[in-house]
Amino acid sequence: MLIKRKKHGFTLLEVVIALAVFGFLIGGLMGFLPWGVQGVGKVREQSIAYGLVDAIEIELERMGFSLVESSTKRLEGMYNPADPPIEASEKFSLLLVSTKEGGSVSFEQVVKEQDQSYLNNPENKQEGENVDDLKKDFGGLINFNSTTLGGSTEPVSLFGFNEQDVTRAPFSHRWIPESDRYFLIKITQFPFGHRHQHHVSNGYLALEVDIQWPYKVPVPPDDFRRVPERFRSHFRLPIAISR
Repeated sequence: MLIKRKKHGFTLLEVVIALAVFGFLIGGLMGFLPWGVQGVGKVREQSIAYGLVDAIEIELERMGFSLVESSTKRLEGMYNPADPPIEASEKFSLLLVSTKEGGSVSFEQVVKEQDQSYLNNPENKQEGENVDDLKKDFGGLINFNSTTLGGSTEPVSLFGFNEQDVTRAPFSHRWIPESDRYFLIKITQFPFGHRHQHHVSNGYLALEVDIQWPYKVPVPPDDFRRVPERFRSHFRLPIAISR
């Protein structure tokens, strides 16, 4: 004789415990979701920063050796045969910029090197005091912002652009609005006493490159904000250009 066994379902207590465990697991996984999305964004920005290296070399070549050498000044008396060069009282940093999408870079300006208190002050909208030009040791003037050729003024850096240059070819191809300058490429010569310190006998110029982001971000409706340096990511590398 077959005996039918009575089938039992889950008790209310078992269902409550199962739901609690399930909710705990799902809640934990959902907590990682923002971190995952943020991580993807960071990886993407790092990839763009790494991809700017070729564009940096192209822009430095376009600028030319003399302009790059002058705009990254760390030494004085470089071309004085009577005395060895000394550490400059005012050091310059060459600033290049790129958009959040990367691809190409543009020469923004030359600034005097600043300390961390200045760079981390959110009230300062620029990376340092702009340098307009530099007089060479044995004559000659290097213009960093704009230059006059044939009676017309042409921009050298983005800082030297005027309203007409923004839409005037071929300069308009280099223009990047300040609110779109997401990547900053800060370039300097190696410090005094370093084994890669610049010397006039070198056939090349060794440079320190520091790619930083975010540099400037938009503030609606038509303004921008400079992000303090302590909140930026960095990718540093050496680079060299030939004469």
